[in-house]
Amino acid sequence: MMNLRKELNFRELGGIVCDDGRHVKKGQFYRCGALADLNEEELQEIRALHIRHIFDFRSNYESSRNPDPYIEGAQVHLVNAMTDRNGNPLDFSPAGIEKIQKQISTADGRALLTGMYYNLPFSGAYQEMFAVIRREETPILFHCSAGKDRTGIAAVLILMMLGVSEEDALDDYMLTNEYRAPVIERFMMRMKEVIGDEKDLEPLIAFEGVARENAEVSLQAIRERCGDFETYLMTQFGITAEERIRLRDIYTE
Repeated sequence: MMNLRKELNFRELGGIVCDDGRHVKKGQFYRCGALADLNEEELQEIRALHIRHIFDFRSNYESSRNPDPYIEGAQVHLVNAMTDRNGNPLDFSPAGIEKIQKQISTADGRALLTGMYYNLPFSGAYQEMFAVIRREETPILFHCSAGKDRTGIAAVLILMMLGVSEEDALDDYMLTNEYRAPVIERFMMRMKEVIGDEKDLEPLIAFEGVARENAEVSLQAIRERCGDFETYLMTQFGITAEERIRLRDIYTE
């Protein structure tokens, strides 16, 4: 068991049960928040995993302000996963985040938030990640700033591709709120002082934690645009039914 602070939201997908009774193989897929937040002891534990690819789903701004530490032997992919409904990269500068926070209780703000999750499954960042998975170049580690949304949806997609049920994949997504509980509590206290009105606070949980309905928007987008998950895997990543069986044989046990 790795000795990393829980609020870093580090965990692996290994051990999660698939629909055929097999388990996701351990030591293949790791997820985390910003690697720059790890201390030296924690970094040494990450380095011991012999990661081959690191996927940084943050924007260029986020990455430049808080760059990843060097992990020997790992190829780094800086691929922004979050866009608006028009495919434009979102502004995650302090001013951009403040603007989103102020809008979030309005109709425009809710539409912006929904658009973010609606587009996530179709991000080119995930296409790059699945290409590596198909080439069997694991272990991989994927992360964003908090390891919750961009990272969380990536985990949901991997798990469902390997045969984990949608319900169980979403349960794993929601574990972020357990891992980051102290961070969420501090944030909500600050927002209460700023906003004051209790009824406007609940949507803000998603800024430091996760909301199940947001992940459900991503899965609904897959159904609306592709019909089903199997078609989504084929059209987005080139994963046929036959290759999915092959990948499940490789990455589950």
